[in-house]
Amino acid sequence: MFRAELHVHSTYSDGLDGVEKIVMRAVELGLSCISITDHDTVQGSLAAMDFVRDEHLGITVIPGVEVTTRDGHLLVFFVEDEIDRGMSLVETVEEVRRKGGLCAVSHPFQVERKGVFRPNLFRYVDAVEVFNAKYITGFFNRLARRYAERYGKAMIAGSDAHSSKEVGYGVTYFPENLRKDILSRRTEAGGRRIPISRRVSYLLGKLQ
Repeated sequence: MFRAELHVHSTYSDGLDGVEKIVMRAVELGLSCISITDHDTVQGSLAAMDFVRDEHLGITVIPGVEVTTRDGHLLVFFVEDEIDRGMSLVETVEEVRRKGGLCAVSHPFQVERKGVFRPNLFRYVDAVEVFNAKYITGFFNRLARRYAERYGKAMIAGSDAHSSKEVGYGVTYFPENLRKDILSRRTEAGGRRIPISRRVSYLLGKLQ
């Protein structure tokens, strides 16, 4: 199985580290691919793609972004164009599909983090983030998995990393080709919770 990190924020939005440091951490961990999913901009992903190409690194960068919809946050993959924020989830999905991309609900039910709260909206996406490494009890992860199963959606994981040290805690496993495996629902989600110490380190770093 290959391993992917599909939820990371860099300095292009509210992350602590630049894409170069994030990518090198992913390489160090032996990840197969990574997606930089900054809030409402694909520029971090594009910069990471350029870095990997220029440095001839053995990792694939999946272009990505975390779009703010009226219904909550939506992870978008395989799109290199900007997606307007503020549309409904359904409108956003339609726009992404026109551009050839895939969509996943990120940290669902976590309203304080702008997660999609209405599970009936899951029917419109390609995947659901059923493991987010920034959990306290894991209840919302379990609830997300339950509804992903109900609607027959692919399951992915993400660290929701905001620093290079948080990369790799939420991992999506796939057997062959990430795009095809999401569409055929052959992905598996796993990982472990990001330690509180790493989260505190990020907060202290933002204050400097």
